[in-house]
Amino acid sequence: MPVAGLAAAAAAAAAPLNTANNMAFGPNAISSVIGKPTADHIPTIDETSTQSGSFPSSSAASSPTRPPKLNRAGSQTSSRDGSEEQQLPIRRASTLEKLGLSTTIARANSLPKNHEDLKHAASMPMLFTEAPRPFWGRLWTCPQLVGFLLAVASLLFFCVGRPIQEFPKSNEMLGVTFFCAFFWVFEVVPICITALVPMVLLPTLKITSSRIVAQAYWNWISVLVVATYLVSLAVEESRLPKRLVLRFLLTFPTMSPAMLLATLMGFCFLLAMFVNSVAVMLLLAPFATCLALAAEESARNEGAEAEEAAEADLEHASSSGVVAADRRCLESKQLLKDAQRFGDALLLGLAYAASCGGMATLTGAVAHYFLAGMVDFDTQVNWAHWLQFAGPIAVICGLLAYGVLYFRYISKTSVAGLSKELLEAEEEDLLSEVGSFSRDEFLVLLIQALQLALLILRPYVISPYVTSFSGGVLVNDATVAAIPALLLFFLPSEVRPRQALLSWPTVHERLDFGLVLLVGGGMAINSGFAQSGLNLIVGDCIGDIIPHLGRFSLNVCIIGGVTLCCQVFSNVGAAATLLPVMASAALQAVVNPLRLLLPATIATSLAFLLPTAAPSNVVALAKSADLARMLRTRDFFWNGLPLTIAAVLVCAALTQILGEVMFDVDGPLPRWACETTISGNCIFAKIPGFVEGRWVQEQACIINQGAAADGMICRIWNGTTYSTADVM
Repeated sequence: MPVAGLAAAAAAAAAPLNTANNMAFGPNAISSVIGKPTADHIPTIDETSTQSGSFPSSSAASSPTRPPKLNRAGSQTSSRDGSEEQQLPIRRASTLEKLGLSTTIARANSLPKNHEDLKHAASMPMLFTEAPRPFWGRLWTCPQLVGFLLAVASLLFFCVGRPIQEFPKSNEMLGVTFFCAFFWVFEVVPICITALVPMVLLPTLKITSSRIVAQAYWNWISVLVVATYLVSLAVEESRLPKRLVLRFLLTFPTMSPAMLLATLMGFCFLLAMFVNSVAVMLLLAPFATCLALAAEESARNEGAEAEEAAEADLEHASSSGVVAADRRCLESKQLLKDAQRFGDALLLGLAYAASCGGMATLTGAVAHYFLAGMVDFDTQVNWAHWLQFAGPIAVICGLLAYGVLYFRYISKTSVAGLSKELLEAEEEDLLSEVGSFSRDEFLVLLIQALQLALLILRPYVISPYVTSFSGGVLVNDATVAAIPALLLFFLPSEVRPRQALLSWPTVHERLDFGLVLLVGGGMAINSGFAQSGLNLIVGDCIGDIIPHLGRFSLNVCIIGGVTLCCQVFSNVGAAATLLPVMASAALQAVVNPLRLLLPATIATSLAFLLPTAAPSNVVALAKSADLARMLRTRDFFWNGLPLTIAAVLVCAALTQILGEVMFDVDGPLPRWACETTISGNCIFAKIPGFVEGRWVQEQACIINQGAAADGMICRIWNGTTYSTADVM
């Protein structure tokens, strides 16, 4: 290439690095970021395909060198003296890349920026899309219309065609299940409103009574949801999490990208254990975005300064000057690319940490409520037991997520770290907004700690001493969770005089009552399975496969299958539909239901592959619109794929080990599982023998309720049948 060509290339994109070939961003960068409306800038396809060749600069007006121009064809034009221009072709995006970028931009732009609206969009993304709505009075998009037609068609098929003869009402129940599933998947109406469909259809189709269905919508699980949500609202209102993060980061003189990612993910993980994951993301994602913008702005500023240095090198017109300019060109491109990858890692890390943190506690994810709400399961799967079982699994999944992001992003970045001055500037902004650490924040912190302590200690220091005359447990997690929630309304606020720590207007405005409906709808479907006999039909099909699979292979199949369903559908809909099936299949196979339910429930939190697979992913995608280059679907997929594969294998092994330690899942089907109303076809008979390698005096016998047996025959674990009259 002639010298003039090299000179043009160097002048177009030259940017130096510092002596260590890396970059640290400070208060100057963040001040320039805060001053501009970053959320309003969405790069076009042409800008994105050529952004690596130019660096916008805030100081370009004062610089004697004009910034390089981009023509319509995506080529860069450059001229030292303005008399002639030479086009420098660069690689243009392919058609598929352009299509994917356009889809991602449209998807992120359709998500609201307001926090309250984004909370709803995180769980119902299709309702917030900007796609045309030509159907049903401009209310429905094409996918919503398809979902409605599929739902109605499936309901009519099972109610009219009646393919199941053994249990007639199971046809109607299967139709209701598919109807709700299609409504949830395609979001024909808000998913919380879909949860009311069982209340209408189950009594109308004579599956069960309104009284029984209504009981599923408000039970102790509903109280537990409200109590924990109230405390999380108080934590969110106090802005305590961001203050704690800043205080922790300020204890270090400098913060490397690896340490920064670990710190943000760690705090997000801990908060998601007790606070709604969407609220956690809305608290921390703006902070992470601000840091990423500072890194990008610092890189661009250095690129602008490099243009002047490149011009000075090229004035000598020597080979060494051209080589130096060319080197700065390559280094500056890499610097901006690393800054953008650093922002991707922060947002993806928060999304993954929120999902993993919610896995650790019984109240951390909505899907967990379906497991705990099953009849009599609360005596086995309480808050403390779940933490001991799922806590180690969640920590390891969080470490896997950090490892994937570290090796794919942080280990290859040239970003030096985070300056203390930037954090101090952020803390000053926080102090100007909410003031210094107040008594309100201290009391909220104590109340959150009290709720945590009560939920952990309740099975050991409260329930054993508060019993009925017959020895039955009277206090469960709902009662102890409600105590700290009530305290929020008894303690006066110092920041807001004449008000309590948590005011009722705040609760009325921000409490997600739809969550209660959603949990109730899942419980209603669970009840309908047992009332209609559908649990027996589906359970028989799956139960026949269980004896032919090894323990680890069974866990891999369950976790892998449920994880795949959660990527395509919502994890709430998958949990509401699949958990009753798993419980029924376990009883038909005469094994402990927790052997199938525990891995299936864990799998509902492994939603890493797609932006819409989990609410935290949706928030990360929406917040990335504030960056110069937003997150793309492939960013989620290529990072989530190795993470999902590793998590499935690790969770399969850990659920086997910890499930046996905590719940004895490899033992015989226990009495409490046989006596639940979920089964409805199990008796605990005095039949001695070996079950799962253990000698027992009594064991479960599953009644055959088919038309041929008419409930007169039951089957034990090894397949032997008995007359129910002989064993009862």
